[in-house]
Amino acid sequence: REIAEFRKEIALAVVVFDLKKVKLFRVDGLTLYDHTTPNNEGLLYASRYQPGFIAATQGEIHSEIEVEKNGRRFMEAYLPIQQPDTDQVIAILEIYEDVSRFDRQVQTALQQAIALPTFVFVCFNFVLFLIVARADRIIADHTHLLVSIRRNMEKYLSQSAVVAIYQAVSESKELFRGERQPLVVFFSDIRGFTAYSESTEPEQVVEILNEIFEIQANIIHQQGGVIDKFVGDEIMAIFTAGQEANAVRAAINILEAIDQNPSVNQSVGIGIHSGEAVVGSLGTKTRRDYTAIGDTINTGARLCAACPADNLYISDTVFKSLPLNLQAEFSSHDALKLKGKAELFGVHLLRG
Repeated sequence: REIAEFRKEIALAVVVFDLKKVKLFRVDGLTLYDHTTPNNEGLLYASRYQPGFIAATQGEIHSEIEVEKNGRRFMEAYLPIQQPDTDQVIAILEIYEDVSRFDRQVQTALQQAIALPTFVFVCFNFVLFLIVARADRIIADHTHLLVSIRRNMEKYLSQSAVVAIYQAVSESKELFRGERQPLVVFFSDIRGFTAYSESTEPEQVVEILNEIFEIQANIIHQQGGVIDKFVGDEIMAIFTAGQEANAVRAAINILEAIDQNPSVNQSVGIGIHSGEAVVGSLGTKTRRDYTAIGDTINTGARLCAACPADNLYISDTVFKSLPLNLQAEFSSHDALKLKGKAELFGVHLLRG
């Protein structure tokens, strides 16, 4: 209602004073009102870095005369709207007025004094303060709501999906395209958890599962990895290419942390492999998951499945990329027959 009344007052002032344009901006350049082009409201003012606009944000009245090709002269004025008790600039009023009908003396006087009627300025000052204050409250409420929604949604999106969405928006990339990337894949599976869950109350199953996930996720994050997904009692995590040592340290730290936690009686088996994978958004138009697929991912999952409880299998590719002190933590080269592999696959088992 206040905004509607404000628009009526502006329309009346435009007619009475023969104004060509009237615009109202917030001090950061956001357009609150545009007399000639309402579609610009809510957008940033393109000339917010011009000297006149900047001077008005600092509490100075600025005006200048523009002459069109047909000889008509227009005065463009920027007027700061200030809060009465603090003199803080809360909005900028831009007025564009045809001054061709005035003689040179009146034109000079207008340039020096910006002789807009005082009563209009005072009325605008109060009404604009209310509008700007209300707009700020609305923006603040919406911002708080969006932040709250984002934080809650992040709990249900993988970190890789959050990163992909951010990059797609900030770099204007296609979100749903796939691409090949070198990476390190990390799989961890809780051994015997299916049998445990069948003989345990559901509330306790969820509690212990979340506790084990929390232990693993914290360590993975500390080593620079991101959780791709939780599948049942299994974690899939991704490390960037060159982070093989980080992935192995995360696995060793997880095994130690679970072993030393008196409230956890379960154990995990971990598999780590590195290579190229297809990374992208997979799914339907209404439900997608940003993840990695391919032979590298399948091999990592099969290493995890073949690994003994409370231990770690790494591929020969990962082993060769480790520093000597980490290589010393593993037993001699071994070979496994993995599903989908025609030949034996080279692996290394963590020393007991």
